[in-house]
Amino acid sequence: MAPHVEADVRLHGRSVGVLTYEKGGSSFQYQDDLTSHDHRVLGQIFEDAPGELRRVKVGLPAWFANLLPEGELRRYLERELGPGRISDYELLCRLGQDLPGDVTVHAERFPVSDYDEADVVGLKPDHPLRPSIAGVQLKFSFSSNRLTFPASGKRAWWIAKLPDRSLPMLPKNEYATMQWLHAAGLDVPLPRLVEAGTVPDLPEGLVEAEESVYLIPRFDRNEHGRVHVEDFAQIADVPPQFKYREPGVTYDSLGLTIKRLTGDVGFAEYVRRLAAMVIVGNTDAHLKNWSIIYPDGRTPALAPVYDFHSLTVYSRYRHMPLALRFAGEEMVNLITISHFEKMAETVGADKDVVQAIVTETVAALRETWRDVRAWTEDLFPPLARHLEQRLTSLPLCQG
Repeated sequence: MAPHVEADVRLHGRSVGVLTYEKGGSSFQYQDDLTSHDHRVLGQIFEDAPGELRRVKVGLPAWFANLLPEGELRRYLERELGPGRISDYELLCRLGQDLPGDVTVHAERFPVSDYDEADVVGLKPDHPLRPSIAGVQLKFSFSSNRLTFPASGKRAWWIAKLPDRSLPMLPKNEYATMQWLHAAGLDVPLPRLVEAGTVPDLPEGLVEAEESVYLIPRFDRNEHGRVHVEDFAQIADVPPQFKYREPGVTYDSLGLTIKRLTGDVGFAEYVRRLAAMVIVGNTDAHLKNWSIIYPDGRTPALAPVYDFHSLTVYSRYRHMPLALRFAGEEMVNLITISHFEKMAETVGADKDVVQAIVTETVAALRETWRDVRAWTEDLFPPLARHLEQRLTSLPLCQG
């Protein structure tokens, strides 16, 4: 067993701190100079308190814990990297070269406790996909140069999201929803829907060849390399298990932070997304489904839309509360324009401007639905009927 190990944390290839494992817990000491010409933003919490030692008795400090995959994807990784259970610290180090954003973690040894470290050093999955995207739904990252897409002459990166057995036709659901939002003018990377058999090197047994797989471009990778991002669980400095209903965290407080970090432009886009969230019934928009991106390494902007789908189309989730409260309300079907006005007051935004943004967003979704409905009906008939019903009956869509 290695009771005390250290890992070098780098941002854009520069060392910015040391992550230390000791007795099941860990700590991170941020070491970058905020006044340096080379300084880039690792995370907002390090900008606010760069000298603070972030220590936890078990696992990883929250900012790093939110880099790890969750749920089924984590279980799959543990089976690939086994034997035995893998600690958060070790998993982070093993995935350290392909984490979200442009942060990397470099360790020469791992805190291995239930098997010989020499037996596992250097083990990697025996396929070229890199399953290290934070989140619950099983998804893989890969370069599109392995697939046949319209030629652009530039390197592109995509996320492939596999079906979810508990949510029938989820890839088609997410594809139709995101295409609709894109058509309505929201900042959405244009997705694709393909048969699993056309995606090379998917591990056997996870999906049938004829099943649909959802593909969406990664906004933290482009033809120039990696782009740094952090999600709002990282910004709020809360562990991933508290991405729902963290005390004091609401859509209003997210709006306040987004306005502070990204100004009126980012806040306006946030309002558009909240309106779309209500209309499509995306009640699962938790903290990790909103992110800040740093295109130049320093200046924060609201990252493009991701993980938007209609959860209310599934009868078992039809009346589920929102992931976070919105102006004191938690039931999505009860959200009205007055809730947006109340949020505007909380954030310090102009209520008339917010009202106009919501009205324009509803109008854009209604207008583009005329074209989207026909192929949504062919793709996923219950979803088309459900979205049609929401557009005509929701309080937010009246008038």
